Amino acid sequence: MRHIGNGKTRDRDHADEFVRTMIKHQTSRGWMRFAVEHSQSGEFMGFAGFDDKNGLLDFGWRLGQAFWGGGYGFEASAAALWVGQKTFSLEKITAQSYPENVGSIRLMKKMGMSQIGASEAFGRPLVVYGFSAEWPDGFPG
Repeated sequence: MRHIGNGKTRDRDHADEFVRTMIKHQTSRGWMRFAVEHSQSGEFMGFAGFDDKNGLLDFGWRLGQAFWGGGYGFEASAAALWVGQKTFSLEKITAQSYPENVGSIRLMKKMGMSQIGASEAFGRPLVVYGFSAEWPDGFPG
């Protein structure tokens, strides 16, 4: 969690509200942060997909630590990105990260994103990535 929000572990109430919100999003618009499941074991790995926070289309992913380093983050994120772009015609996609989260930044670059701006969250600097063709004037943040 050191690279998520304020870095503190979230409680069960937060998780329950997150799931309720994602179900509402799935029902009302068809897209959300999709659950990621291991294809062979069926184990829940985390999520990848979209949310619309603060008026921005936020693309994000989180996988349990047991699944880091195996290429699952790219596979899940690339699939969610394809669905978002091809099925739902999502545009002006952003992904944010704290600069020290080199794994997420590497994943953004691998998906073809580049840094389009900077922002701040919880008193910490953020780098903002997107597809330069969608943000020709950079990020307004």
